[in-house]
Amino acid sequence: MVKWYNFKVMRFVLPAKKQPKVFNAFKAGYNTLSSHLYLLLFPILLDVFFLFGKRLLIADQIRAMFTNLTLPSSVSTEMLNSWEELSNIAVEMFKNFSLTAFLRSFPIGVPSLLAYRPMESNPLGDFSSAQIASFGSTIIYALGFSLIGFLLGILFLWLIRNSVLNNSSAPTSDRLPQQLLSLFTIPVFVIFLSMFVLVPIIFLISIFNSFLPFLGTLGYFLLSLGIISSVIPMFFTPHEILLSGSNFVNSAKESVRNVRPTNGKTSIFIMLAYLATYATNLLWQIPKDDSWMLAVSILGHALVTTIFFIASFHFYIDARDCVRDSLISETPINEDLGV
Repeated sequence: MVKWYNFKVMRFVLPAKKQPKVFNAFKAGYNTLSSHLYLLLFPILLDVFFLFGKRLLIADQIRAMFTNLTLPSSVSTEMLNSWEELSNIAVEMFKNFSLTAFLRSFPIGVPSLLAYRPMESNPLGDFSSAQIASFGSTIIYALGFSLIGFLLGILFLWLIRNSVLNNSSAPTSDRLPQQLLSLFTIPVFVIFLSMFVLVPIIFLISIFNSFLPFLGTLGYFLLSLGIISSVIPMFFTPHEILLSGSNFVNSAKESVRNVRPTNGKTSIFIMLAYLATYATNLLWQIPKDDSWMLAVSILGHALVTTIFFIASFHFYIDARDCVRDSLISETPINEDLGV
């Protein structure tokens, strides 16, 4: 049982003898973008749309939802005040939220700086906006924009993949439907996992937190570690799908197989990319809603995020080659003989 646990659950993997170069990947990302500047158009045009395009608001719908909800007459004054405060917070939160934000789809999509920024105006003045009255229309708009954003994200990644490989070794056209289906499986898998795994776990942790806050804090900490340790090995699944044309399951397995022996460098790469993006986004968000400096922010955000997207392909290709070279350099015959 101990042996089974160590090898099947813990899955300890020795590091590859050759490790991918993190900063070489960033440098390669910059060099690739310098010769394929059209890739910047995706995040730039998306943010320009968020800055000047029409906004579909749901503030009136949220306000009506709280107004039409009648509380029992037995509710205490303190509870009524808390409910009123909660409704005001919700209305204020969704005051400037536009359904077009779903064009920034997750986990596959075009990076955006302004998708979820609660903007009240733009450099040209007030937004052209419309209130969406019905809940059904809201769902349709959300799904429609998410699908469009997903397709734009696939096109963005596909062009990055071609720019990294210089259009060489491109999969044949008969693989494209399978690749599209495999990529579509990723958000479906994330939604399914969130609804049936994460939500129950968070609900359980919340129950423990209500009785003993220490257990809640510990639970959220362990949950965060579990999510990070599960996401990192499968981080390059879309890269593998686009590079090899494999299905979702095989691409996820291949991503795990290539990440585990290079886990240290992979973690460093993802951490540096995230921290750099997060830090620069704080800088890009400084200009006010009506400032033309937002144009500079849009360009800077597009430049940084696109470099990191391209660098992720370079890094994964390097990691995959390192793992393969390490496997080739091994001597399985001698290992089997024990000499």
